[in-house]
Amino acid sequence: MFDARPFDAQNREWKHSFDGTELVFKLSEDASPTASPTASPTSPVASTSQGTRGINSEAHGGLVPTTDEIIRICPRFRILLVGKTGVGKSSLINHAFGVEEAKVSEFKPGEADIDTEIRSKDNPRFVLHDSQGFEPGELTNYERVRNFIQSRNHMPDLKDKLHAIWLCFATPVAGGRVLETGVENLLKLKKGGGLGEVPIIVVLTKYDELVDREDRLLDDSLCDGLDEDEISQLVNERAHAALKKDCIEPLEKVVGEGVLYTAVSVQERYKNTLADLIQLTFNNVKDHVAKEASVLTAIAQKVNPNVKVEGSIQVGRSKYWAGLAASVNFPGRTLQECLNVIHTDIVAVWNFKDPSMNLRSQEFKTMMSDMVTDISTGHISDPNKPLGAGLTVVAAIAGAMAALAGPAAPIVVPIVAGAVLAKWLYDVYRNSHRTLERMMAYIVDLTLVMQYIFVLVQGEDLHTTRRVIKLAYTAYNNSDLKSRAHTMITDYVRSTNRIRPGARDTTIDKIEEIIGLFRIDPADLVHSRNLQVPRQEEPW
Repeated sequence: MFDARPFDAQNREWKHSFDGTELVFKLSEDASPTASPTASPTSPVASTSQGTRGINSEAHGGLVPTTDEIIRICPRFRILLVGKTGVGKSSLINHAFGVEEAKVSEFKPGEADIDTEIRSKDNPRFVLHDSQGFEPGELTNYERVRNFIQSRNHMPDLKDKLHAIWLCFATPVAGGRVLETGVENLLKLKKGGGLGEVPIIVVLTKYDELVDREDRLLDDSLCDGLDEDEISQLVNERAHAALKKDCIEPLEKVVGEGVLYTAVSVQERYKNTLADLIQLTFNNVKDHVAKEASVLTAIAQKVNPNVKVEGSIQVGRSKYWAGLAASVNFPGRTLQECLNVIHTDIVAVWNFKDPSMNLRSQEFKTMMSDMVTDISTGHISDPNKPLGAGLTVVAAIAGAMAALAGPAAPIVVPIVAGAVLAKWLYDVYRNSHRTLERMMAYIVDLTLVMQYIFVLVQGEDLHTTRRVIKLAYTAYNNSDLKSRAHTMITDYVRSTNRIRPGARDTTIDKIEEIIGLFRIDPADLVHSRNLQVPRQEEPW
């Protein structure tokens, strides 16, 4: 049974829904997902989902989350990392995917086994293959890497194929050769179609050292009359120019134009470079590998909230967000069942550390459903005020924290008392303006609250405690962003006639537009460094 699909390795459970009943078999802590011939028949622990800690006890009424189907096809984002010892491969992976260094660096320098799958309990949606770099005049490892890529390309199942390849080099700061013969041959082979569709991205690490060099070499006369921000911009422009001249142009001269590349640093002030790498990877996995693999890219990565948003939208577009105005996906379902399956999909894509399942709890769902009970009561203080979503998110969180009576004072969200669901959630989905308003608002609000949580836990990748969730909820609930989003939704719904048979439902396009207006720029995350994120837990 546990070798069969769909087995959820993260929650260590197998589940299946039929005729309105959900059956769950969960592994005990010391059991293995793969039974051996001598395994004890009592190792798996069978139970229903009701009342079992760690299992989502809220049934979806027979609706299967889209993320369950995607994870069944492609349970992990699979990447090959190629680079010499010392270029910063482990740090790159640790920061981009939120795994501990000890879990990535399992081999001594020069002993990486490309066939070994490196996994981490910190991020079960990620699997790494590691390869040492290419030495001058040495072809053995080149042939090993080439054969490995080609063999993975020929595997029939998406879960076993490579989804991306990162070729890692330290950014040169004093001239010298960037690429070795093996890398040049690999890129030429890729350009000629010999390595299939898997995207290969040249990743220039330790970019901060190049910026520091340009800062040291900057003529003081060029800085006259410039403030600190303008000087920083000038230094970055010179670093980009040096990177283009010393790295990219020689690279393109050898292998031709169109090489995918980016420069990165894991230093705090350069975290946006990691977000750029993830965005580049996500886009190319989506365009050249498979949409399911790109969703797993979004789920696995930990540095770019926009990719999380895009992954959520991609999941929604494939099923439950499509045709909302016509209720085509929910015939005979209660609104609670509809929102439950949508809620599960969004939470799954953000992939926060949530061992207590707070984000899937009845209390949190009650809070979110209450937020959209009447979306027409919002107030916009200044409708002409620029959005500035990134800084607004950080400011809203800072304001919510400052409003607390003290660092340990519980955050009061009265609606969770008793976690009583609103009456309208028990109604069957009907094609009405009020239903459409609430469904749209729930998707938008939950996505943006996830963004607030991301700001709070990013960097240290903290657990999503009830206090963190309530802080994010309160900050968004009291913000102009929520009021503006709700106003845009009500304006759209009131101007939309009920869907006629055969007419195109534009609701999902409007949802994507509204979310897009309030997405945070990863570069603005640097402003959240001074937030004193609460670590203590508290009751709902």
